[in-house]
Amino acid sequence: MKTNRILLALSIVLFAATSLAQTGIEKVIDDVRKTYAPDKRQAILDINYKQTEGALFLSGSTSEQAAHDAIISRLDELGVAYEDNIVIMPSDQWGMVNMSVAHVRSKAGHDEEMSTELVLGSPVRILERLDNGWSRIQCPDGYIGYMINGSMTKKTEAEMEKWRKSSRMIVTSLTQIYAYKDADSRSCRDVVTDLVNGCIVEGPLQLVGTRSQVLLPDGRKAWVDNDDIADFSQWASQPFSSRQILDMAYSMMGAPYLWGGTSTKMLDCSGLAKVSYFSNGIILMRDASQQATTGTRIEAANWRSCQAGDLLFFGNAKTKRVTHVAIYDENGFYVHSSGKVRHNSVDSKSDEYLSTPFLHAVRIAGNEGTRGITRVESHPWYFNIDK
Repeated sequence: MKTNRILLALSIVLFAATSLAQTGIEKVIDDVRKTYAPDKRQAILDINYKQTEGALFLSGSTSEQAAHDAIISRLDELGVAYEDNIVIMPSDQWGMVNMSVAHVRSKAGHDEEMSTELVLGSPVRILERLDNGWSRIQCPDGYIGYMINGSMTKKTEAEMEKWRKSSRMIVTSLTQIYAYKDADSRSCRDVVTDLVNGCIVEGPLQLVGTRSQVLLPDGRKAWVDNDDIADFSQWASQPFSSRQILDMAYSMMGAPYLWGGTSTKMLDCSGLAKVSYFSNGIILMRDASQQATTGTRIEAANWRSCQAGDLLFFGNAKTKRVTHVAIYDENGFYVHSSGKVRHNSVDSKSDEYLSTPFLHAVRIAGNEGTRGITRVESHPWYFNIDK
């Protein structure tokens, strides 16, 4: 009996010690997640652990090298014995969108939810290549999702370095355009691809008349009208312009709403904000709930102090959960995508007033370079930025 009581006591002590150790490990991982991967839409931190009498076995994966290093550093400080089997997703595997508009989905499959889109020439970080023809990728705005491999061309680190230094052009046309096989052809049978606002190509390779020959990400060559494109470096350095942003938004008036859409073909509410701001060389975060946490906050009651280009956020009046975003114009009017791109007012006295609760606004102007508001010219995926 005495021996049994001793064994029972030892078991209780070991169980308590193990539970305490697990609690400590969970806290380490949770603290690191709050610092380095607070939003699973932007960063991956899927860490598993198994506690044994001899050591702690770590597994799983993360997209953030700093998050991994922080976990290991903290365990070292605590004097915890561990075996590190955490997979750090690559930071030097690249792809480039090779069609006018490519879908990014929440899971790997054509029947899965479309969470966002990328236009031709957009660089993506390949986090993981799957066996089913899909890859887990990260977009320039940080958003993570899945893209079918056929929608992008794989690039090496050296190829990306060269691309960032190359002469490039960006489509600035407000409407869809076409790239042709020849310098003088306009036949629908001579179309190489369609292109939309924001598509990036290399070139010009040569100039003939009013057209430039350009290089597409997958190696195809095509001819585009000079009036529809601009030098990428000059475009990226343009100053903030609320007029440019609103002109882009108004040019899509009537375009149908598409959940996950972020191109001039079809788009959702935050997609409209992204496309409009990108035309001015500014990358916003993907979702309305993310965009709502950036910039300088303006309370709903102070909407009369809003300026053209400010973002207005709508949602649940009780929980303050953001579900919709619009771009402010003037005199209470705003442009947004709800059913279709249209014009409404935040002024309750206006005939165009909508009753969806207005929560707050944010000002992007003057906040370029802060969290979630990135100028293309400062983004290291587009240019070789000295660090």
